[in-house]
Amino acid sequence: MEAIKRVLVPLDLTEMDEVLMRYIARISNDLDLEKVYFFNVMKSMELPDKILKKYPDLVAPMDESTKKDIQFTIDKEIGDQLKVPYEIKVTDGHIAEKILKWSKIKEVDLIIMGRKSGLEGDGIMSGKVVRMAPCSVVFVPEILPEVKYHMVVSIDFSPASKQAFEFALYVASKNPELQITCLNIYEVPTGYHMLGQSYEEFAEIMKNNAKESWEDFIKDYNLKGIKVECKFELNEDSSKAKKIVQFAEEQKASSLAVGSKGRTSAAAFLIGSVAEKLIKYNSKIPQIVVKQKHQNMDFFEAMFQG
Repeated sequence: MEAIKRVLVPLDLTEMDEVLMRYIARISNDLDLEKVYFFNVMKSMELPDKILKKYPDLVAPMDESTKKDIQFTIDKEIGDQLKVPYEIKVTDGHIAEKILKWSKIKEVDLIIMGRKSGLEGDGIMSGKVVRMAPCSVVFVPEILPEVKYHMVVSIDFSPASKQAFEFALYVASKNPELQITCLNIYEVPTGYHMLGQSYEEFAEIMKNNAKESWEDFIKDYNLKGIKVECKFELNEDSSKAKKIVQFAEEQKASSLAVGSKGRTSAAAFLIGSVAEKLIKYNSKIPQIVVKQKHQNMDFFEAMFQG
């Protein structure tokens, strides 16, 4: 797992910014960050070229005014709680494309975005960002959980879930207080009755198989000093995402991690159906979509070349 040192926090000048600032202040010391970039794309600058040419001096004043507004919010919300050097960047253009471009330019390791459900505004264009980002992405809800150190990790023993698990281990290496609870959701396959077993009997077989897979999954990791356990849940309604969210809420988790399936350039836009649905259903717990850094770099080079 690569170190998490640089973080990009897109802002939209709404109340969500205050939540994001409190969140980054909460995690900054735990992750031992080196730099935070507060980033805003001015909607007001999405003007016709004729207007921009006619009023060329319009850009600078709006730029500086927006920076002052962001600095005011930082001072008001987190003051000296943020011990990490930070930079405020204001630009104009297409929001998602600018976030992606600057995450590449600054070589960020993590993008932290707001996940709105009731606050003003539509929020940042999260769908495109999470699919194309060259790094992991965190979605932060409007209300932060009170608990700080309990991460639920969705595990299906795939390479994607390995990424999510290794992310959790990285965070635990920085903060020994972190409790990691992995969740494996197993299912009874269609046609189980053809093998002469009842549903309950086959469910037990699948559960035991999941437990064995977990033991194989963790045997190569040194878990000494790390608080980690795995829970196993039978999926009977075919909605894994809802079950994961329900479990995380019951566990009073402070964060929820899931791996991205797009591990090659050909699959760069595929974060996985479970991850997609988790973003949709989960509105209460900060969610991390863990990606291998720079896995989308071929697409970035094609998009931003020249």
